[in-house]
Amino acid sequence: MHKTFSRTTALAAGTIIMLINGVIYAWSIYSVPFGAGFGWDSAQLGMCFTIMLACFCLGGVIGGAIAARLGVGFSIPAGGVLAFIGYLLCMFLQADRLWLLYLAFAIAGLGVGFVYNGVISAVVPRFPDRKGFASGVLLMGFGASSLVIGTAASNLIASPAFGWHLTYLLTGVLILVSAVVGRFFVLPPKAMPGEQKEPERGLTPMQMLRTGRFWLFFAGVLIGTGFGSGMIAHGSYIFTEGGASPELAAVCVGLVSVMNGLGRIVFGALHDRLGFRVSLPLDAVLFIVCGAIAALSLASGLTFALIAAMMLIGACYGALPTISSSVAEEFFGKRHYGQNLSLLNLNILVGAFASTVAGGIQTSTGSYAGAFWLFTGLEVISLLLFFVLGRTKSVEF
Repeated sequence: MHKTFSRTTALAAGTIIMLINGVIYAWSIYSVPFGAGFGWDSAQLGMCFTIMLACFCLGGVIGGAIAARLGVGFSIPAGGVLAFIGYLLCMFLQADRLWLLYLAFAIAGLGVGFVYNGVISAVVPRFPDRKGFASGVLLMGFGASSLVIGTAASNLIASPAFGWHLTYLLTGVLILVSAVVGRFFVLPPKAMPGEQKEPERGLTPMQMLRTGRFWLFFAGVLIGTGFGSGMIAHGSYIFTEGGASPELAAVCVGLVSVMNGLGRIVFGALHDRLGFRVSLPLDAVLFIVCGAIAALSLASGLTFALIAAMMLIGACYGALPTISSSVAEEFFGKRHYGQNLSLLNLNILVGAFASTVAGGIQTSTGSYAGAFWLFTGLEVISLLLFFVLGRTKSVEF
């Protein structure tokens, strides 16, 4: 029988694992050498981020199915191996091998999806009294990675003695070690011999897909996910367009990451206290206000207003997966929590294409302002969907 650690230890270990794996959101830092070294433009690099996030979502679905059969003790380290292979493949990149960049980050995204789903599924159910808080802390680690790992990576990439090749290799090793070692600390407790546990109740994935609550929530969160991921993927370039120096832009990417993490804890606690009928509409309203401010700031050169708006967009974006982690159990029960959560998180797959859209708008117009206006308009629809969701009845299970 495996050793079971306390839920506090599991939460701490899970947060460290998520911190290391969240490096995929530092893409605007990790992609800098490719624009200068290989001549790949914003649209091409944005497509890589889209592919990576899409495969991250698929990895959550596949990893959830594997965990249901073999346990998170297998799925988490398996994800670490896949992510390591993805980063290792980057050692062979050349200017005429854009396809290899896409393949490498497709594999890395799958691996991180395995790890993400496994950690959330193992840790959050151990906090039935504080689901929002627990998922918020875990996802704070995931979001803060851009600041902690991304800032370190930026310095290593810029160092002539280290460079991007070794930085990528070190990143892959960190993910692998965190998954292989960390999984021992997050394993859920096993039932003792003869112990009678109350059977868990909940909808199967197919039953969940037949509910109106699933589709209202999915569509509303999809818009916000697209907004956040689409603009954060180009964060460094957005800040530079707004008048920030390259050094300040790198710091601002980290600040967005910090707000992403804080937003997860704040909105998680808010959700625990006041429920989705308050947390979701508030998130949408903040998205709308900040999107308009960011677009106007780019047009008028108000650098610090742009920075403040992007930081709040990071917080709003961070809130959505935290609320999803709570809603998956609240709406649809515990029995198939991991698999249902992975399907809810498929909004990230669809929303990932927003990065390509934002990059395309910038390439064609020379500015990210049009992308901000597009996503702000769509967020109004998200707000309306959340108001409708608040009037729906609970699902029986």
